[in-house]
Amino acid sequence: MALADGLSAHDLDELMVWVVPPRAEVRRYELGDIRPVSKGTLVRLSEVADAAAAHDLVGRWLLARESDLPEAPTRDEASLGYTVRDSIRGDIGRVTERITTGANDVLVVEGGPFGQVLVPVIADVMRQVDDQNRVLHVTLLDGLIDENGGTP
Repeated sequence: MALADGLSAHDLDELMVWVVPPRAEVRRYELGDIRPVSKGTLVRLSEVADAAAAHDLVGRWLLARESDLPEAPTRDEASLGYTVRDSIRGDIGRVTERITTGANDVLVVEGGPFGQVLVPVIADVMRQVDDQNRVLHVTLLDGLIDENGGTP
């Protein structure tokens, strides 16, 4: 499952959802056993008991009543303060700002060993979001930082 911007997986346990488009009938499901993984979020839906039934739901949307959703922070605030951890270099700092551009958003990361680092919010870079520990796991593209501590 991919979460809408700003929503945290651990806030959605026991949320009632509907699958769109529905299978043969419109049914309500309850979310449970929600956990983030490298490519999104794994979730158990009530009454989906086997792999065949789960496979039948691939590619569908899960909708919930807006009034049942936790209040999400604004998109600009959602990742502020998160530690950014590169798969090779380790911690590179904390997110201090999110810049919206025409192509993709960019996170401004400061306070680490490489000075200010601009991290594009794209699939090739963003690997996992750990909302519980407030850590963004990334794999930085070559040229985003100067390994000697200066700007590229």
